[in-house]
Amino acid sequence: MNTNISPVFLTVCLNPTMQKTLILPDLSIGQVNRCINKRMDASGKGINVTRVLKQLGAQVIHITQLGGFLKEQFLKKTAEDLLTLDWTESDSEIRFCYTLLNRKNSTTTEIVEEGDPVSAKTEQLIRDTYSSNLDTADIIVISGSKAAGFSDFLFPDMVKQAKEQGKFVILDYRGKDLISSLPFKPDIIKPNVSEFLQTFLPEIPLREEDALDIHIPKIKQKMIDLYISYGTKTILTNGSLPALSFDGSTFTTSTPKPVNPVNTIGSGDAFTAGMAWKLSQGYLLDEAVAFGHICGSKNAGLLRPGVIA
Repeated sequence: MNTNISPVFLTVCLNPTMQKTLILPDLSIGQVNRCINKRMDASGKGINVTRVLKQLGAQVIHITQLGGFLKEQFLKKTAEDLLTLDWTESDSEIRFCYTLLNRKNSTTTEIVEEGDPVSAKTEQLIRDTYSSNLDTADIIVISGSKAAGFSDFLFPDMVKQAKEQGKFVILDYRGKDLISSLPFKPDIIKPNVSEFLQTFLPEIPLREEDALDIHIPKIKQKMIDLYISYGTKTILTNGSLPALSFDGSTFTTSTPKPVNPVNTIGSGDAFTAGMAWKLSQGYLLDEAVAFGHICGSKNAGLLRPGVIA
């Protein structure tokens, strides 16, 4: 990896979100629930990663698609955070996602809308935008699902192009997009446990709370296989439970610092940003993972999603 004093990050997320956070004294299913406070933020996995990287002092450019009546609000919110966006008009409404914070038992519930399909012209515009920014970037972080309307080739092509130019590539997405990207040898993949199981070991039941205990031999073997086949290191996060990483020779289990959660939305993205930032400074993977946990815990202790301060 290029460990310049000020490495340039290029973050990509093609499913932007306006995140509406509703604070409830309690949440009663099937009943009328009145919120006691609310806020709205520009969000989505890539924006959260970008915002935390910016708070860490990184130079970062974010690529996304925007459209519809919320576009100006989205741009206003990101400008307030001093984020640099290179965005493409998609003629697609930005989706809402809703966070329900239950103050009684300190739980976070999220309701995720599916995004509208982007227009036919959007993919080529995104490809052009990505290419124009790639030369000046050192580290590429691609996060989250892509909106409907993009081809199955887009993410793999982005990884291929970045690796051909010698960039350090971190991926935080799952499923077919991830499997199709692996032949181009991304440096790190960072799914959570359920995403990893869905993608690579669908025969294992999706119970994150015990997956790293009961099924650890199969999970470790798959992480080894990915490294042997593609040279790709894997980090599996698991919320507040221990994470598992494999650097090509050693498995490391690390546990986040306990925190009284306020809002856990964006904590995984804060982890990604913190981990990527430390790697850019020349730290080893286990050190970067430890710092990622610090950033994730900071986010969980704050009301706003995708921040560490």
